[in-house]
Amino acid sequence: MRWLNFCANILVHAWTGSVRSVKVFAVNEERAPVKPRLILQACALAAALFLGGCFVTSDKKPLQVGPVNDEALVGDWRAVDTDNGKLLNSFIHIQKSEQGSPLRVVYVEDDDYAIYELTTTRAGSRKVFALKAMSPDKAREEIGSSLLLGYYELAGEEIRFHMLDAETVSGLIRAGSVAGIPAKRDYDRAQLTGTSEDITRFLASEAGWKARTEEASRMRRMRPEE
Repeated sequence: MRWLNFCANILVHAWTGSVRSVKVFAVNEERAPVKPRLILQACALAAALFLGGCFVTSDKKPLQVGPVNDEALVGDWRAVDTDNGKLLNSFIHIQKSEQGSPLRVVYVEDDDYAIYELTTTRAGSRKVFALKAMSPDKAREEIGSSLLLGYYELAGEEIRFHMLDAETVSGLIRAGSVAGIPAKRDYDRAQLTGTSEDITRFLASEAGWKARTEEASRMRRMRPEE
């Protein structure tokens, strides 16, 4: 599959520091104009990077409680429009890493790409993730060393990613319900500053679950012929 070869090429060059620019050639179909809202729906993993980052970060990971680095996520996934179920031209390749290490994620949309480390774990009954930008430089500059936090749900051949909403979490921070730094203005990120235990407790709580973004971002597992 040309898509797999493309992702492998990005990974090799990114790890050796030789990535300069990339051009997506995985999809040959005619591209329709993509609305900004659909980009957000396309993949929560990259929305914070490409749309200004109005999400929630932390410098600490949630506690590592199984399944850690969920291998059920490994594979190739394509974004789905939440309104009509149509496939979009955004893709992620999730790769298993060394034992105990975070999963590797390659995100591709048109001429943009990003590489992340993805740690998954459980907070109470919820499956949660912490995402760290690795490459290119603009991804690391936007997010820094912080981790993007959220929830995920895996049902059959589809993943749904829920980021935490900065506005809602900022309100909880101001109310003293959770330790952190609220967003200073619209579309800024909020930051959770508690311990790993505090963050896990918050993500496991009903308040944490209700603080997720209104729309989930959907990704569908790609078939061999795609």
